[in-house]
Amino acid sequence: MTTIGQPCIPAPLRRKRSVTRKQCWMLVLAFEVLVFGASQSVFRPVRPAGITIEMSVTPNHVVT
Repeated sequence: MTTIGQPCIPAPLRRKRSVTRKQCWMLVLAFEVLVFGASQSVFRPVRPAGITIEMSVTPNHVVT
């Protein structure tokens, strides 16, 4: 018996896409940066910029 064309070969089974080790480490690092940044903002809030040049008569007054 002869066949015309290519014989039928079943397509290889595709693996289910899973998270690679590199992607997992990147997610862990992103989460750590997020948590560390949030904790830093709670413990060390950003101070407003200002330079005290001289003492003023008005309390809590900053000359810039």
